[in-house]
Amino acid sequence: MVRLEHVSKSFAAIKAVDDVTLDIQRAAITILTGADGAGKSTIFKMLVGLVKMDSGTIFLNGQDIGGNYSCLTSVCGYMPEKFSLYTDLSVEENLNFFAAIQQVPLRRREELKQRLLERTGMGPFRHRRAGALSGGMKQKLALSTILLSSPELIILDEPTTGVDPLSRIEFFTIIETLKNEGKTIVMSTPYLDEAEKGDQIVFIKNGCIMRQDSIAGLRNSFPARLFRILPRDNIFEAMAGIEAIPGLAGQAHMRGKFIRYMQTGTENLGRQIPHLEMVEEKPTLEDMYIYYERRQ
Repeated sequence: MVRLEHVSKSFAAIKAVDDVTLDIQRAAITILTGADGAGKSTIFKMLVGLVKMDSGTIFLNGQDIGGNYSCLTSVCGYMPEKFSLYTDLSVEENLNFFAAIQQVPLRRREELKQRLLERTGMGPFRHRRAGALSGGMKQKLALSTILLSSPELIILDEPTTGVDPLSRIEFFTIIETLKNEGKTIVMSTPYLDEAEKGDQIVFIKNGCIMRQDSIAGLRNSFPARLFRILPRDNIFEAMAGIEAIPGLAGQAHMRGKFIRYMQTGTENLGRQIPHLEMVEEKPTLEDMYIYYERRQ
């Protein structure tokens, strides 16, 4: 649906986005993931015209939008990272206000509002001030306001940061329903376990795309074998000892009480770590991100 080609943006000496080419597929969930400052928010702001590109091209349905961002913003809803609704207004008043801003007809407004309140479970809280909502409820309200215009493309900038686990699950249930209705969704998240819910995953570091593919594609093309090792010694002493083993430094990382070792050659160097247990596992998205990030 949307394609960015060779898009770059700098702020003074800082290269926020560096020659990014990215496809956002129709009726799918595309997730951008990476550390804070990786360039995810800047990409979204360029998509909706809030930040001007230094170079590059944006295509909508195969057509270069040029400088005409209205053709893109007319079909998209953008939810920024920070809660930006009116905290002194109630849930229903916020919905009414944004429906009026988006020129939703009055009859259509009531129908949509009721449907969104039911879908998000916000019906019982319709008269509560937005400022008194929990973090998860605020994000569901923010999502509801952009859905009032029935957008084809939904852009969500870290929508679940600071949200409790149950609300994150509820939020993604709504997102999955929207995808099944044919909506195109692109979102960013710093949570790699959350990114596994996407159809297309994009790893970003320092404004550059390290890797982009489907979950299956990432797993099938992953060039290392992963072993979970329970060390015999204290985990920190074991990690310190790894630095002294030639070829092993940089190939292992900690997760809880285990060492995650990624074998890239023919020899399993992890056997040199004094251990109680060693089990081969399928890599998670977090393991894959760490692998590519260390080689960037």
